[in-house]
This record gives sequence, structure tokens and C-alpha cells, in this order.
Amino acid sequence: MRLKIRELGEGLHPSEMFVSVQTKDGPQDLAVDPSSIHGSTLSVGWPVGRKGRYMLVELPRPTSVGTRRVWVSKSELITEKSTR
Repeated sequence: MRLKIRELGEGLHPSEMFVSVQTKDGPQDLAVDPSSIHGSTLSVGWPVGRKGRYMLVELPRPTSVGTRRVWVSKSELITEKSTR
């Protein structure tokens, strides 16, 4: 599953990129490996919770406030097609 992101710029280390994800509580920023970004999306874990139109997903790294799981709108998620 992939989550839509907005690229913010280079991270503090050459192997990092700062991105923003839109959550239920507003945008959250996090640093990720640039190779994990594909077409303005980031791979995330399968949703572990659901509340109405929001899904609880686990991010590959913590946000700037230390959260690894965030509530995002279903419209921010893209299901990857299996290549079996």
C-alpha cells in the first residue's frame, strides 16, 4: 500500500528526504530514504485500524513529533497491484 506525500526537500543526511503526509490532524513531516519514494507516494504498512473514512497506517520512520502510526483519509492511500 502506498501513501500520497509531498516532498519538502533534502534531509540532514545525504540519504534522507523530508516529506509531508496529510493526516486526520493535519500535515506531519518525516525523513525517509529517497529510494522509497515513487511518483509522490511512499510505501506504508497495511492499515491496522479504521474509523469511518480514516485508516490507521504505520509509516517507515517516525514523524517529526515521534509518531509512527497516523490516521489518514482513504483518499490518500493507493493500493498496489500484486505482481504474482
